[in-house]
Amino acid sequence: MNDTKFFTDAKLPFLELRYSKSKLDYKEHIHNTFSIGAIIKGKRVYTNKNNYYTICKNHLAIVNPNTIHSCNSINNEESFYYMLYLNKAYLKSLFQTENFLEFKKELVEDKESYNEFLKLCKVIFSNEFYIKKEQYLINFILNLYKKHSDFKEEYTKDKLKISNEIVDYLHKKVDSDITLEELSKKFNLSKFYLLKLFKKELGTTIYTYFINLKIEYAKKLLKKNMPISEVALESGFFDQSHFHRNFIKFVATTPKKYQNNFVQ
Repeated sequence: MNDTKFFTDAKLPFLELRYSKSKLDYKEHIHNTFSIGAIIKGKRVYTNKNNYYTICKNHLAIVNPNTIHSCNSINNEESFYYMLYLNKAYLKSLFQTENFLEFKKELVEDKESYNEFLKLCKVIFSNEFYIKKEQYLINFILNLYKKHSDFKEEYTKDKLKISNEIVDYLHKKVDSDITLEELSKKFNLSKFYLLKLFKKELGTTIYTYFINLKIEYAKKLLKKNMPISEVALESGFFDQSHFHRNFIKFVATTPKKYQNNFVQ
C-alpha cells in the first residue's frame, strides 16, 4: 500500500514536506535541495554515495544537494516516514553565507534531534500560523547544524534592534497570517536575526507575541457580542476550532464563557 501526502505552500516556497506509508523503493537519484528524512515506523536501507546505513526510529538521514542517494524498504516491509526538502538559497540566506553550508554527517543518531524533527513536521502539516511554522523550522535547522555540523552562531551588536515600527506592523496585521519572509523584506532584516533579536529584546518569540495580539483583539470583539465564528475569522484564525483551541491556551477559559461575563 502506498499512502503519500505532500505539504507545499506558495507563501513558504522554500520547503516541501512529504509523508509516506509505503513499501516502494527508490532508484539512486539526486535533487538540488537539502533533505532530511526520518522513519516513524519500520526500517529502511539508506545509501549516500558509497555508504550504506540501516535507518529506523531516532535516526535522521541527511542528504546534501546533488548527492546520489536512495532509501529502500527491507524485505518489502512497509515503513512510515517524513522527508523534508529545503531550497539551497533559503539556507544560504538563513546562514548568511555566499555558498551552501554542507552538512558534515550523512546520518544523525540523536533522539532529541529526531523528536524535534517529528514535532516540526507535525507543525508544518497542521493549520498553525505561518510564523509558527517558520519559527519551528529555523530553530530546528540552526540547532541541528550547531549540534552536528560546522556552524557557529555569530551575534553582533550592530544589527538592527526590534523597533516600535515592527511591533506596530504586527498590530496592523493582527487579522492576517503573515510570514517571516514578509517581515524580513519589509524591515530589511534576516529571519535569523529577526527571531533572535525579538526574543532578546521582548523576552518572547514572534509567534507568541503575535498570537497574543490576536487573542487580545478577539477579546475586544467578544465583549461587543460579535458571534464567535465571526470573531475567529476577524482575528485571523482559520476557523472557530482553531480560535477556540488557542483562546483556551492563553485565557484559560472558552471564548463563550469569556463572552458571557460581558454580555447580558
